[in-house]
Amino acid sequence: MTRPPRRLGIAAAALVAALTLAACGSNDDTAADVDGAIITNEQLAADVKLFGFLTGLSGSPCGQPIEGETQESACSRLTLSNLIQEELVKGYASEHEVRTDPADVTEAISQIEQSLGGADELDAALGEDDLTRADLEDLATRLLLFSAVQDALTDAELTDERIQELYEQNLAQYTTVDVSHILVGTQREAEEIAAEVDPDTFAQVAEERSQDPGSAANGGSLGVLVESVFRSQFDPTFVEAALALDPGEISAPVQTQFGWHVIYLQGTQVQPLEEVREQIVATAAPQAFAGWMQEALRTADISVNPRYGTLDVTTGQVEPVRSTDPGASPTPAATGP
Repeated sequence: MTRPPRRLGIAAAALVAALTLAACGSNDDTAADVDGAIITNEQLAADVKLFGFLTGLSGSPCGQPIEGETQESACSRLTLSNLIQEELVKGYASEHEVRTDPADVTEAISQIEQSLGGADELDAALGEDDLTRADLEDLATRLLLFSAVQDALTDAELTDERIQELYEQNLAQYTTVDVSHILVGTQREAEEIAAEVDPDTFAQVAEERSQDPGSAANGGSLGVLVESVFRSQFDPTFVEAALALDPGEISAPVQTQFGWHVIYLQGTQVQPLEEVREQIVATAAPQAFAGWMQEALRTADISVNPRYGTLDVTTGQVEPVRSTDPGASPTPAATGP
């Protein structure tokens, strides 16, 4: 069944996003073995249908096939990658008593209903793919466990001390600078200006004498910039000279590739930690989860049935087998599980 993309709510979109978080067996019935936990072909086949349904709601393909590979095989690889990572997540959740909040599942299903036009429409769409609401609720519970574990890891790893450390390491992201300058062509003219100008006359002199067409009309002002942006967008010599000034101070002449500058640091402002704490956590949380997942993949004993491909432990993704024979097809070329 092909259906148009839908706009999903935050909770429902979290189910699709969880696919990106999750994003050789000797037994023919084994799709993968994760530290002794067996993922069967039957289990994989059931989840392929669910993942195809869920990704279809957002208009996204279920996996990206390589040349010569079917969409079904790509979906099988994506699904198996998630199932392998799910086993690792389940292990952490069991050890640390982490569970999916049923309210999150209810909200996610409700938002999917809204995206389709109502509960009846969702049930009908599921039925067309031979799925039930219970199937979807079970998948939602499992996928949202990824988010619950990420939250638990964040709480465990992002202590007050660690947040303070991240704040100090990235202070330039939370600092703004207000810089003006006067650009002229010679050192002599720059020295004359530096000797005569002061904060009260700087803007007027910049308008009259600066050769920078972008800032002269604004009294030499470059605007209020985040320090990290200022550092990345301007000449390094200019930046270092500007940031070496105290607020309210005017520099001696500074030469760059563009000419001679007289720089005025009008002010700086640093956001307090408490104002940016949530921003720091929001940035660090996915990194904490990704770091944990990479270590879990590296240390776990994982085997994958070669019919589906091989596991790349650096990404957590099952990659197709690429034959060196130009006439050969990737594994598996024709079918899913």
